[in-house]
Amino acid sequence: MKKTNTGFSIIEVLVGMLIFSLGLVAVLVLIFSSMNLNDYNKNYIIASNLAREQIELVKNIRDSNYNTIHNWNQIDYLGNYEDVTNYFSTGTYYTLENDFATPDNPIIVKKIENFGEGINELNNKMKSYKLCLDNKNRYTYDCSGINKQTKFYRYLYVDNLNYSSGATTYIVPDAFVLKSKVIWYIRGYHEVELKTILTDWKRL
Repeated sequence: MKKTNTGFSIIEVLVGMLIFSLGLVAVLVLIFSSMNLNDYNKNYIIASNLAREQIELVKNIRDSNYNTIHNWNQIDYLGNYEDVTNYFSTGTYYTLENDFATPDNPIIVKKIENFGEGINELNNKMKSYKLCLDNKNRYTYDCSGINKQTKFYRYLYVDNLNYSSGATTYIVPDAFVLKSKVIWYIRGYHEVELKTILTDWKRL
């Protein structure tokens, strides 16, 4: 009497294991891709808000100057209005942050003297605008002491507002283009840049 073999051959078992392994790898790749995307989206939202905050700080300075009858682009209304370094100037990079310890001068503005950016400058020139967290989880450029390091870098660039007429380019007086950029290096080099126009609208 002829016997019927109903078991699996070694080849069939190996093929089944291979198919299962490929399916498992595909699932793991999908999971890790989803996790990376979620991390990127979270960091993108944080970076966008940090960039937006910096622009709002400049607007706050301008509006405070209006309220205290000072020049619209004066950095510190308590400072010397004849000091040219006390004004925002085009072609210049700045850092801005809230100064929670000094109520009379709530925004700290510093000029970045030796500016640089790019993946090769992460541990070099970009340190001058690296963001950290203080003991109340507020972002600050002070990375000393117990303040926690973050992966974010932020700066503001002030540029001329130009317009063209024919072949001639003109600079619009009493107006700036603000470029606020946030950079982070987590699973690659990423950046967010926001632009807006700031004008002396009350006196134009």
